[in-house]
Amino acid sequence: MSDESPFAAASSFTVYIEAYLDTYNKEYLNIITVDKMPTGPLAPLIVYISPQKLSPFQSQCAFSNNCTMAISRYYNKGVCKKGNRFLLAEDIPSLLSFLQANGYSIDTTITKMIQRSNINIGNTACNNKKKMICIVSYV
Repeated sequence: MSDESPFAAASSFTVYIEAYLDTYNKEYLNIITVDKMPTGPLAPLIVYISPQKLSPFQSQCAFSNNCTMAISRYYNKGVCKKGNRFLLAEDIPSLLSFLQANGYSIDTTITKMIQRSNINIGNTACNNKKKMICIVSYV
């Protein structure tokens, strides 16, 4: 297990879809998150958020001293009161295009291997049921 902080910039990181409760608009969203602060042009789009419990039946351990790194839709990281300020599941094609156009490499081999395995990456009682999209590197 690595002692590296998830908040330190990383050349490799994992992209997830994660359920998120938008308390301002009172709706559930599937936002795009990362497990580590990426290096490169994506870094200014990362916003630290504190996820809320999605249900009163959900374990509290996922929310004690927890911070999630979401990908913002805007470079200024401002709060968008009309609409959503985070990238959503339907933005995956645009995100992948952005990553490829800006020097990121999507590791399809490892991504497929993990997705086909029986390993529950991001699917425990304490982590908000994330679903892995891909593993990305910046070169």
